[in-house]
Amino acid sequence: MKDIRFTAGSAPVTCDFDVIICGGGMAGLTLARQLRREQPRARVAVVDRLTRPLPEAAFKIGESTVELAGYYLRDMLGLADYLDRAHLRKLGIRMYFPPANGDDTDFASRPEVGLSMFATVPAHQIDRGRFEQDLREMIVDDGVTLIEGARIDAVTLGEAGAPHILSFYHGADEQPTRLTGRWVVDAAGRQRMLQRQPGLGHRREADHNAVWFRVDGRVDVEDLVPAANRAWHDRTPGNKRWFATSHLVGKGYWVWIIPLKGDRTSIGIVADSNLHPIEGYQSMDRARAWLAQREPALARRLEDFAIMDFGLIRNYSHTSHRVISADRWACTGDAGVFADPLYAPGADLIAFANSCISWLVGQDLDGRLTPEMADEKSRFIISLAELLTRSIQTNYHLLGSAQAMGTKLFWDFTAGWAVVQPLMFGKGFLDTRAHAEVRAATRQFFFLSLQMNQMFLDWAERGGARAGYDFIDYLTVDAIRDMRARNLIPNKPIPDLIADARENMGLMEELALAIFRIAVADVLPDRLEQIEGKWLNPCAISLDPATWEERGLFRPRTAPRDTAHMTEQLGQLFGVPVRVPA
Repeated sequence: MKDIRFTAGSAPVTCDFDVIICGGGMAGLTLARQLRREQPRARVAVVDRLTRPLPEAAFKIGESTVELAGYYLRDMLGLADYLDRAHLRKLGIRMYFPPANGDDTDFASRPEVGLSMFATVPAHQIDRGRFEQDLREMIVDDGVTLIEGARIDAVTLGEAGAPHILSFYHGADEQPTRLTGRWVVDAAGRQRMLQRQPGLGHRREADHNAVWFRVDGRVDVEDLVPAANRAWHDRTPGNKRWFATSHLVGKGYWVWIIPLKGDRTSIGIVADSNLHPIEGYQSMDRARAWLAQREPALARRLEDFAIMDFGLIRNYSHTSHRVISADRWACTGDAGVFADPLYAPGADLIAFANSCISWLVGQDLDGRLTPEMADEKSRFIISLAELLTRSIQTNYHLLGSAQAMGTKLFWDFTAGWAVVQPLMFGKGFLDTRAHAEVRAATRQFFFLSLQMNQMFLDWAERGGARAGYDFIDYLTVDAIRDMRARNLIPNKPIPDLIADARENMGLMEELALAIFRIAVADVLPDRLEQIEGKWLNPCAISLDPATWEERGLFRPRTAPRDTAHMTEQLGQLFGVPVRVPA
């Protein structure tokens, strides 16, 4: 093999790099930019098989982001002006549940949960093709060596501190070439080059599948309801529903509608194969027929548009034994872990993984890297992805229940703002001691979530008939809106992060009991008097009253909080009036 010299900007650099990133997609490119911003002395190379110009509307999933990823891209990577100019701002996640009257031809009758206006902390709908094209230009300007048109042959991990070797074929004549690097990062997606090496990784699959396609045109849920229905349209003034990630849901499945810049639209079907086998929608023709049966309003609208492409992923969620090693290798993006995409956590996990990798590279360059540091960060990424997937995939059996799933949206969104997102905004996960204190403050959340998930499942199975709502804006609950604003503030001092974590757990207990009272009022109204006006043990909640005493429901372990205001607001939203004693 020959050694060669490449050019970063105008300055020649050798092929001996501090960090070699395999893959020039979203994960690899954002990591390269972050490294140059946070570790400017690090020599960084990105090696990818594609050559510019990239297709402007690339056929990739992962267009939708939430606040955490928005902060990472806008503030940490300095892309705020670019995102505002070149991509769409997102109007949050929006869900449309099966109508109570069973008439799936009347889209306006579907219970709807979403935002009425843009939230204060921005998130975006990203055209991945345009984003990755533009980001390649940016990282070259940042001083990254970008090697395009490279077909990677092998990654040989160095032993006992020796450099890693990346072997690839480059150029039209596919010259065999190699680079050496102190660190090597796999960001090449589902090939999982490092994870497939003996003893390094392990893949566990969930039995959920997805297909997706893009259409050339604007598929807007506003067009599924006649303009004359002003009551429905005025719930979100200004025809802004187009900017949301819309989910049309039923038991065991959800269909996404994501807008892209230039009036193109991404459509996807995601389903639990136990309820909806992949064979039913694994081709474009079958997907059309599947949609015609379950989402007829959307299926009819799609007849007016040309289909641009079609793709499929079986068993999409995966995890690993390790994604970062003190032997100076790491995996980010799909090459490491992939959580269930219902709440668009993909870019969040990239943000966390990239931030851990950048921090560890800095520790290494300063001579402070230890195996314990790498192990802790690796466990954090894996456990976060697995927690997200377990919590989200509980939802698939709930998606047909507007009441149970609607309240679970409140629970999951609030949990994200209270437990996960503050870690990124405050960088608390990088400080080992601070992270340990935050985990200690929120440890009870894991057990609380298990009880809540079971209660939601029981609620959906019982199918309370007294519940009902037309539209809910999930930021109209005062305590939740105020908590979100308090937690999504960048760069808080560590003591404030820890204090916030303790307060957040109290709020989550308060929310758990408020939702529990609503569930009991919905399906067990004759039992409501037993729990009204009392501070209970939220880790003992259940919709089986026969177990309340045994589980310790009436023996709380935490200081009482006033749940009256939150219970009243949620009860009014969900159409379940709950009496709150004075």
